[in-house]
Amino acid sequence: MGIRYRKSINLGGGFRVNISNSGVGYSWGVKGYRVTKTAKGTTRRTASIPGTGISFVDETGKGNGRNNNNIKPQQYNNDIHKNHYETKEIVNSVTTNMVSEGLEDILSAIRKTLMVNRISNIGIWLTLLVSFSMPIFLILFFGFVGLKIYVKTKGLVDLEYIIDEDQKEVVAKRIEPMLNVTDSKKIWRIMQSNKVIDRKYSSGASNEVKRTPCIGTKKVPFPFQANTPAATFIAGKETLVFLPDKLFIIQKNKVGVLNYSDINTYTHTTNFIESEVVPMDAKVVGHTWKYVNKNGGPDKRFKDNVQLPICLYGQIELKSTYGLNTVLMFSNTNINN
Repeated sequence: MGIRYRKSINLGGGFRVNISNSGVGYSWGVKGYRVTKTAKGTTRRTASIPGTGISFVDETGKGNGRNNNNIKPQQYNNDIHKNHYETKEIVNSVTTNMVSEGLEDILSAIRKTLMVNRISNIGIWLTLLVSFSMPIFLILFFGFVGLKIYVKTKGLVDLEYIIDEDQKEVVAKRIEPMLNVTDSKKIWRIMQSNKVIDRKYSSGASNEVKRTPCIGTKKVPFPFQANTPAATFIAGKETLVFLPDKLFIIQKNKVGVLNYSDINTYTHTTNFIESEVVPMDAKVVGHTWKYVNKNGGPDKRFKDNVQLPICLYGQIELKSTYGLNTVLMFSNTNINN
């Protein structure tokens, strides 16, 4: 499978990425000079004189790997008053730490596009405010608006995927499960987990989690455009973009990128006591009570003791020594079968 990264705006050169059964390699450069990272890990530099057929090639061995940014130990807090203890935050490291070896150059080009977009945003607001008292600044305002439009249309990182026949099945096994999750009626990002002191007040659950709604889509977000669907998950100010060859993590104007070989993935189902509306595609496997006795019956001392459904949800955990620590929960467990 081959991928060509083409930039329509000159913000850092063009990229060509090739994925085959021998591995992943990519190159970048300008006319007369190109640097290639081969699938074997070597770096090839090619200098040529256009029109003469004269060129010079220098290939060096695999360089020293970058230092891994290990996940920091999780912080645990005792929260006796809220019936919780051993609170565990489930968050990613900053994206600048999440860069697999050999991907720094691709990431640099993406960051330049985001930087220009940010400059245009700041320029639009500043010149608009100043123009109320100094109308001459309207000229700059429209200039920044034009820059904004240019970056949003011509400055996208164009991802063109060409999949070799012998790689189609490999790519499908990697990306289709995540694409299927986007079809789920409800998706959440698990941000925190807690152990419970008294299960009576947790509907009988020994653990509780804090979750936030997550938007799942097959569209690629800015600053990308692609000729193939991507599994994109948006939760708050963080976006995860699953492409056939890599995972991009976007935090506001910061971007990280990881090879799938650097990610550990765990998929399983979990019983979840649902206090909100049950999604239409969820499977209800039982019921409990908001305040439950040890025998499973309702504690009649509480007037608002309503019955709650127990749903079977899917869960995907993504971890990496580079700082990735994400847990996605989704309502339809059949889509990954």
